[in-house]
This record gives sequence, C-alpha cells and structure tokens, in this order.
Amino acid sequence: MIHILKSVLCFTLAVFLSGYSCYSQEKSHYKCAYQFNFLSDTLTMEYFRQEIYIVQIGDKLTKGFTYQKFYLDSLQKSSPELYRQRFSASVKESIEAMRRTGDLSYVRNNFFTVGGFPSDLYKDYRKKEIRVRDNINIYNFVYKDELKPQDWEILSDTTTILGYHCQKAQCSWRGRDWTAWFTTEIPVSEGPWKFYGLPGLITKLHDTQNHYSFVLISFQETEEPIDIKLPKGTQKIERKEFIRASFGEKGEMINKAEMAKVGLSNDRPVKSNYDYIERDYK
Repeated sequence: MIHILKSVLCFTLAVFLSGYSCYSQEKSHYKCAYQFNFLSDTLTMEYFRQEIYIVQIGDKLTKGFTYQKFYLDSLQKSSPELYRQRFSASVKESIEAMRRTGDLSYVRNNFFTVGGFPSDLYKDYRKKEIRVRDNINIYNFVYKDELKPQDWEILSDTTTILGYHCQKAQCSWRGRDWTAWFTTEIPVSEGPWKFYGLPGLITKLHDTQNHYSFVLISFQETEEPIDIKLPKGTQKIERKEFIRASFGEKGEMINKAEMAKVGLSNDRPVKSNYDYIERDYK
C-alpha cells in the first residue's frame, strides 16, 4: 500500500485528462488526496481494500472520485486494448480464486471492481446542486442532489493532521453521526464526498461507527481540468431509488446475472453485509 500512497502524492491528473479536457467546465485550483476506508461487511468488520479519494476544487465546481476509478477510466480511454488485457487477466484470477475457496471477496475486491465505491461526485455551486454518477455492476446511473451544507456543531477540541492545526466538529446527517476535523489554515470550505460547510478544509472525517473514514494525506495547488463528461448510456435516476436498487433485489439480480455470464453460480450469495454511506433511503 505504501507504493500506492507514494504514487498518489506524485501523480499528475493533467497527463491522463489531457486526452478529453475539452469536456472540462473549469480548472481546479486545489487538489486533495484522502486515505479512504469503508466496511465491506459490518458483521465481521472487514474493510474493502484501501482507496485514495481525490477532491479537485475549482471556483464554482468541485469533483470527488477514487483514484482507482479515475485510473481505470483513463486507461480504458487511452489504451483500450491494454485495459481489456488487464481486465480479463484480473477477473480470471479472481474467479479462479473464488471457485477454489468459495470466498466472494476475491471478486468483490478485484482491482477492476473499483472496491465498492465507484461514484464520481460533482458539487456545482452555480446550479446549487450535487451530481453523482455511480453504477450497479456495469450499468451507469446519474442522480442529482441538493447542495446544502451539513448542520455542523463546532467543538473546542484541537489536533494536528498533516502538519495543519485542526479543530473538531460533528453533525448528524442522513442516518449517521459524523465527526470531522477541519483547518482554517486552508480557508477552503470543502471536504470529501458531499461534506462541506466548515470554515476551512476538512482534514479528517468518519462516522461514529467507523464504517466510513477519510484522512487527508496530500494537499496542493494545481491548475488541472475538471472533467464532467458522462459515459454513454448513463441513465438518470432518483437518489433514493438508486440506493434502494443497489442494496435491494434489483441490484442483486443484476450482479447475479453478470456473474453468471462468467460462469459463477447464480445461487451464490452476492450481497455484502454493509450499508450505503447515506441511510435515509430506508
């Protein structure tokens, strides 16, 4: 994992984005990288492999996404044949391991499954809305959400994160209680996922059950295009409808059907004992 973290601190998004920067609405001024962990099973407290969550911050547009998702999208656009070769080899290895052990996590944690958090998120301050592009298996969906800051309570506790003096805050939001640390040394009211609204950058964020957590590992000034293009075939959907489909029978049926195409039995369990980052859909 160390070499992945080092690569994230050094990589340049502009190299990958140059091939389709014409779809950019604006350029970012800052780029944050967060170490991102989230549970894949709340019963065994098993986590997905560690992700890196990137936040590009522009004047009126902010984009959040996992580095792995960005890398795979870029590779598919720039080198489709190499992407197909690596995809086939990776999936084949995971399926063989699953058949040998009966452990679904080999497929779930395959490098090309993008962990369990494949969304691209855009905070559009001009339109005062959030747009989220996510998927169920191979099918892309997009939904809109209100752009509204969480109702934060700022506390007196302080700490140091990545060399920045930080202060504590907390909120209850969409079914979870959250704790955040922010720094006024970076006077940008932003953070990972849909979180923002504090008088400084969020440097650490987790729910009180530690199912989801973000920790800032890099912050830098940049001049990089923010890509906003949606993949062809992306379907519009309502937010709660998407989450219900992902964690309900519809999502289970899609996953089973796609797994059957590569020779996995339809009677194998495909659902995990974890819940979405937002719980207000129930």
